[in-house]
Amino acid sequence: MAKKTADKKSKKSDDFTADLIKSLNKDHGSRIAYNLSIDESPTHVKAWVSTGIRQLDYIVANRKGGGLPCGRIVEIFGPPSIGKSHIAYQIARSTQNMGGIVVYIDTENGTSVENLGLLGIDVSRRFVFIETACTEEVFAVAESTIVKARGLNKDVPITIIWDSVAASSPKAELVGDYDKDSIGLQARAISKGMRKITQVIGSTNTLFIALNQTRTKIGVMYGDPTTTPGGMALPFHSSTRIKLGAGSAIKNKAGDIVGINVSAKIIKNKVAPPFRTCQFEIHFGVGVKEHEQVTDLLRSSDDVTVDGKTYSVEGAGAWKTLTVSDEKTGEVLVEKKFTKSGMEDVLKDPDYSHHIELMIENILIKKFEGNPDFDTDSYEEVRAVAMDMAENDLS
Repeated sequence: MAKKTADKKSKKSDDFTADLIKSLNKDHGSRIAYNLSIDESPTHVKAWVSTGIRQLDYIVANRKGGGLPCGRIVEIFGPPSIGKSHIAYQIARSTQNMGGIVVYIDTENGTSVENLGLLGIDVSRRFVFIETACTEEVFAVAESTIVKARGLNKDVPITIIWDSVAASSPKAELVGDYDKDSIGLQARAISKGMRKITQVIGSTNTLFIALNQTRTKIGVMYGDPTTTPGGMALPFHSSTRIKLGAGSAIKNKAGDIVGINVSAKIIKNKVAPPFRTCQFEIHFGVGVKEHEQVTDLLRSSDDVTVDGKTYSVEGAGAWKTLTVSDEKTGEVLVEKKFTKSGMEDVLKDPDYSHHIELMIENILIKKFEGNPDFDTDSYEEVRAVAMDMAENDLS
């Protein structure tokens, strides 16, 4: 008897939920209410855009074939000359490879057509370049792009890249005198723009990327002494925040600096676990070399066993050997020698590429799920931002 009563109450509750959803949508003239057990969530990420960096793609999305989430705002920040624009170019290239459209907003007056070509971007197709220094115009371009995109195939990914926040100025500052007080104008302009575009970005397959720089806070004795310009609205509205840090320089045989080692910290993430870290190399004019990051992952990993096969990479010096053997008998099924520079050809060879891809996938799963590389410094950075938000008015 008690069970029947409970079932009746549950049915009434379900009926009320359905009626409430229907009523809310009717009252508002558009669909705002959903039953997530039946309907697809409006915040579901429909597509991921690769950064061109396998480890970074994985720690942001926590999945194979991950990357940056469409329908979200992402902030990538770090010190000057750390490779932010290089990564943005790689994201633009990935968008084009997906059949998507790139809108690149340059407020630094620093984009080179030659560099775009070197990084694999075709400026003759699905690439729109915007030059402006005005913060309000950045958001006007973004909003217009999103509105026009609604008239196209909604599944076509669109990536809007703002390079950069630190180099942008509000309209009142650009047209005003040097001695005129402009404190807080940039923060208010960004706050207003973010409130306007956040929802419309979420309703389309649009990825909005804001590149930003770090600044040193004066008088900070404890905790993270760095901050980002533009106020608190951008950190608040961003689904993912990626902080880049510089490592040692990369030199060629002649001793010339040809690149830099970079670390990435995910200090905020609404699509996967945050506070993960990874390292990679950026080569000037080339970006991140896929075959080199694959080689580094293989060399630093233990053996991987999948579906009765053991995958291993061994060898001293420049030459390494990929071996695929039977887990039970030890019989060698596949064997391939390679060097770091030769991995590029190996990845193109169908006889070996699928073995390497399977091994890489399992290495990343083991590295970041078994040991998530939790970074306590990143937690302190998030805590500092939260404290700043509590002290400052976002409006």
